Amino acid sequence: MKKGIKKAITSPTKETVITDHKRPIHGFCYTHFNMEDEKLSNLEQQILNTLPAGRKQAITLNKLAYLLHINKKRVSVIVADLRKRGYLIGSNRQSHGGMYLIVTSNEFWETVNTLQKSVNSQQTIINALLKHEERFTRE
Repeated sequence: MKKGIKKAITSPTKETVITDHKRPIHGFCYTHFNMEDEKLSNLEQQILNTLPAGRKQAITLNKLAYLLHINKKRVSVIVADLRKRGYLIGSNRQSHGGMYLIVTSNEFWETVNTLQKSVNSQQTIINALLKHEERFTRE
């Protein structure tokens, strides 16, 4: 059995290899394996069910909003909230990018590194602004 591919038994007499997306050997669900019995709203569950597994199948925010019949802003807010709660949702900001469920170590670390660069950039801006702090009093 190849690393990262899990064989599933679909019937007592037949074994099938699932290849539509990579599953970890342990068989946990990618989207909420570390979540406690948390209740998701119907829309949150629809988003998790609609997001494809893996970066290669990433779906754009526009397409996700279209498929769910809601506006982009609402999808964006819900996805951000799910990510804050620990759901493994990655994003690719390059051309033909989009959002996806993180399934590989590489996807996980790319997402973490991208977010860390954004945080560092914002901190640099804050530090530059704070050089002028003495000119302004807090109200």
